[in-house]
Amino acid sequence: MDFNQLEKPLLELDPIFEKFANKHSLIITKNQKDCPERSIVWGTNVRCLIQLYLSSETGGYFNLWLCASEDKANERFWKHETPIKALKIDDFKTDLYELLEESFVKLNTWANDRSTLEFATKLGKV
Repeated sequence: MDFNQLEKPLLELDPIFEKFANKHSLIITKNQKDCPERSIVWGTNVRCLIQLYLSSETGGYFNLWLCASEDKANERFWKHETPIKALKIDDFKTDLYELLEESFVKLNTWANDRSTLEFATKLGKV
């Protein structure tokens, strides 16, 4: 399947993402690493990410991933979850705006209590 066909379901969600991003003065990125996806990132000490991405090229299934991460010295700490796993757009489209709002609150809560972030990996030399 060509890229435009894979991205097509996300295009109908763009207005929902734009409404959410505008409300919170955030920026949406699209199709990083040549993968059909939408991402919203914010934060300085703790990086917060909401990402909706294609999980399977066959069938048009998507995941919504939340991640708060912080790099300290040569280690990364994080907390993450996947509230949407391998669902078609029609299965969650009507709830997406509310889910984005809930995710925003959750990620900010994680970022404000960094003690809940768990060790993820060693990083290269800083």
